[in-house]
Amino acid sequence: LSYNNYNDIFACLDILFTEKKIPTTVIVKHANPCGVSAIKDKLNSFNAALACDPISAFGGVISCNYKITKPLAYKLNKIFLEVIIANGFDKQSIKLLKSKKNLRLIDASKFSFKKSLKFNSYDDTFLIQSEDNQIFDKKNFKVVSKKKPSKSQFKNLIFAFNVCRFVKSNAIVIADKDSTIGIGSGQPSRLDSCKIAINKMKKFQKYRNDIVAASDAFFPFTDGIEKLVQSGVTAVIQPSGSINDKDIIKFANETNTVLAFS
Repeated sequence: LSYNNYNDIFACLDILFTEKKIPTTVIVKHANPCGVSAIKDKLNSFNAALACDPISAFGGVISCNYKITKPLAYKLNKIFLEVIIANGFDKQSIKLLKSKKNLRLIDASKFSFKKSLKFNSYDDTFLIQSEDNQIFDKKNFKVVSKKKPSKSQFKNLIFAFNVCRFVKSNAIVIADKDSTIGIGSGQPSRLDSCKIAINKMKKFQKYRNDIVAASDAFFPFTDGIEKLVQSGVTAVIQPSGSINDKDIIKFANETNTVLAFS
């Protein structure tokens, strides 16, 4: 395993173990998620995660909190992956996947995720802090727009916000039905992250329904949220704290957009 492999494995497990209740598929490339889906059906979950950005998934790491069986192994065999992490593999899937040269299979069925500490260092200075592994709930957010989210919208918003915290900032995640459909990551400009997420969505997603978006920090100006709404986003979730929060709320109300603050 290479340094990048380990980085991607840790990133996968971070995302995976914040959603244990239903089957989830996570695909990571260079420590950034390029597809996440929390759909109950295993094959549909994998398909949705891959569909978010199939080009970036090439040479990535995939993790899932369910057992890999033969039908899914067939699909996994069709793409180039470095590592597959799962809650076990049946005999037929192992036989199929072993035909791939240099593919690493990791059984995480006995892995126990602890509330551990995170270390960061530079020269003779180091930072120790607790992991960001809180399980989000409705009570963690406040709807500040006139329009209120439906039950499915709120569920989708929380899913998008959960994924967003694991995307390198500036981060924008667009989601539909508990699956990511556009991710914009690692840009110095939040507006650029919006544009990347929208472009990914338009490139790979043919069918979009009631799409929502999450931002890992507040929008300092209305230009970012405006881009999202113009692309079809109907609900947005973000931290509050900008001196322009009132302008963001005003824009949401003028465009009949749902807006939730953490």
